[in-house]
Amino acid sequence: MTRLAEIEERRGEFAAAEAAFREALALDVADVYLLSAYADFLLDRGRAADVLTLLKDRGRADVLLLRLALAARLANDPRAAQWASELSARFDAARARGDRTHEKEESRFALALRGDATRALRLAVANHELQREPADARVLLEAAVAARSRAAAAPVLQWLETNRVESVVLRALAERVKALP
Repeated sequence: MTRLAEIEERRGEFAAAEAAFREALALDVADVYLLSAYADFLLDRGRAADVLTLLKDRGRADVLLLRLALAARLANDPRAAQWASELSARFDAARARGDRTHEKEESRFALALRGDATRALRLAVANHELQREPADARVLLEAAVAARSRAAAAPVLQWLETNRVESVVLRALAERVKALP
């Protein structure tokens, strides 16, 4: 059901995507991937309060804590600073261990919570060298737009065309990148 929700979202069928996400949640399986995907869907729709409810008491996983921090910032929730600080410490600890598995999340963190487009782009490019899923492409495109770097997004633009990726969000971001000088 999660995959179906993601496919519907990529097609721009948001009502169908939401129905599939809700059906997946109704199975009552503790699934971090499902929770993070649905939280991202809600954030994209401006529903930060729903994310705070969905992820209440689920901040142990870094990917979910990131979504909580993003939602809290958008909702002007006072916990935003605390969660951002905790995420920063977690990312620092991961780097100290040589762990690169959270570069996508750290890129989102740098861009959305720290306003550091240059760092976000560096992390997104490094992440894209290892991970090449649509979510990784999105993070790189968003960082490229913010850092105004069309060149950095070239591998994703090529991947979109070569693989004929269908995603209204990725296509819209690609157009924004292509419009950069």
